[in-house]
Amino acid sequence: MKKNIWQLIAPLGLVVVTLVVYALATRESDREPDVVRVEKGTFEVVVSASGELEALEYEQITIPDVLLDRTIRVRHIQITDMIREGTVVSRGDYVATLDPGEVEDRLRQAQDRLEMYLNNLENNRIDSSLVLSDARDAIRQARDQVLDMQIRLEQSAFESEAVQRQAQISLERAERDYQQRHRNYTQTRRRLELRIRRAMDNVEDTEKEIQVIEQLKQDLRITAPADGMVVYARGNDGQKIRVGSHVSRWNPLIATLPDLSTIQSVVDVKEIDIAKIRPGLPVRVRIDAFPDDRFTGVVKRVANIGQEQSNDFFNVFRVEIEVNPEGRTLLPGMTSSNNIVVESVRDAIIVPRLAVFTDSDNIRYVFKREGLSVVKQQIRTSGENDNFFKVVDGIEEGDRVMLTPPSNAETLKLVSL
Repeated sequence: MKKNIWQLIAPLGLVVVTLVVYALATRESDREPDVVRVEKGTFEVVVSASGELEALEYEQITIPDVLLDRTIRVRHIQITDMIREGTVVSRGDYVATLDPGEVEDRLRQAQDRLEMYLNNLENNRIDSSLVLSDARDAIRQARDQVLDMQIRLEQSAFESEAVQRQAQISLERAERDYQQRHRNYTQTRRRLELRIRRAMDNVEDTEKEIQVIEQLKQDLRITAPADGMVVYARGNDGQKIRVGSHVSRWNPLIATLPDLSTIQSVVDVKEIDIAKIRPGLPVRVRIDAFPDDRFTGVVKRVANIGQEQSNDFFNVFRVEIEVNPEGRTLLPGMTSSNNIVVESVRDAIIVPRLAVFTDSDNIRYVFKREGLSVVKQQIRTSGENDNFFKVVDGIEEGDRVMLTPPSNAETLKLVSL
């Protein structure tokens, strides 16, 4: 009896197991792709950029003014010592020291030139004295010659006309020679005076240069022009000025004393995004030094001219963002992450970017679920960000759209607007 029962149950159990396996397999193969509901929400277009905090107003600590003088032939000068960044100083306190080596070399060179110019001046004076003395002797001789010729002409009055004519010619020649020597003397004196004047100018200029260089030696000790906290400046390469850096009249800034009440976030925005940025746009700011805090800001200035980004092939534009400190002490040099809100629309129809597809005619569409069927629905968008499209026509809140095309996507016809 039991054997007969097992003979009946065994086939039935096999059928049940087969049906279960088939159902599971069918369910697995017919599982639909991910589906999301179209929602209403706040749609934002955001331009993100990292930056650094700077003070809008600050006192500059620069190289000595005498280094800006073009007569000082010091192209670059190295910083040999500098106080720690962030040090609070008072007016007149020590900040940095510039390398005196090149200045001392310039001083020795100037002193050598001065000695040479003084020797040249003395030699020119001696030479001028000798040359002019010889010229005056020549004038006296020419004058004596004229007197002799006059006497000879007077004595020839009782001689033949030929002798008288010869005496007259000799007198005229002597007078011309006398006049020529006078002119030569005047020209020579002017030339020698000019030479001496130039030599004196060289001496005076070099003496002034030595005075400036000696003043520069005293000014190589840089002090604070006002009270404040020292923040290192940045050079033309974007790197902070520090011990070992070189400064010059083309790059004179050493450090700043910022006004901490005027802190702003300065960012570089790529040229592809700069057309979206304008003063007054709100900004969400995060300061790396305060990871748990959120700050707000507003765009204050947008640069009109871009700068080439180092090691890249695109330009960036400087954007200044005024930051609300929210009770925190914000310091220059802190790094920041800035989300500039270019557009913000409430109650917008938004759909994930993964759910939007584009055909060869640049027509955008979604696969919308309607019951058990799928509709290939055209949509019209009016904005996009990294995650969503803003849809103005084609779908409504609550519609279900697919994130991946269905298996029969190629056979579905587009439902146009």
